[in-house]
Amino acid sequence: MSAHARPGPIQWAADMQVKHWMGVLSDWKQQLGPDWDKVYAASNTIYVARQNNVLFSTLAQFFKPEDINARLMLIETMGFTTTPGEMLESLTRIISDRTVGETFFGNAFLMDYELMGGDARDTIVAETKARGLPTNLPPRVPFGSHQWPTLITPGNRPASLADLP
Repeated sequence: MSAHARPGPIQWAADMQVKHWMGVLSDWKQQLGPDWDKVYAASNTIYVARQNNVLFSTLAQFFKPEDINARLMLIETMGFTTTPGEMLESLTRIISDRTVGETFFGNAFLMDYELMGGDARDTIVAETKARGLPTNLPPRVPFGSHQWPTLITPGNRPASLADLP
């Protein structure tokens, strides 16, 4: 039986959280009017809960897909909580790093990535080949990607509590 057939405490909590934040965001968007298109938003997540993050997924409904990773960010932490000051510091750092990237490299989004990542990737490919190892790397992601900051490749295994037997 699907978890949605018999609402339990997890379904109830998800409904309450999404409905609450949808209402808050609708009100804010209405109050800001056209200035909403200047808004930056960040949602925090403990690293193990980044997949299908409720608040980030809800925020994404109020932004354009191209705003993901540009004006809408998911901030991963190791702590269970993040203070407003820590969130502001993270968001400020991301925005200021983009000025550095544009100034020194001609690409605002370069600083969102490991600077040595591309060169290191080439060396990894060469070294694994030289050692007779298979190369196991994720696909290249372009600077300024608007892909969701979590895994997005579908599969055939359970992906929610409702999918479990």
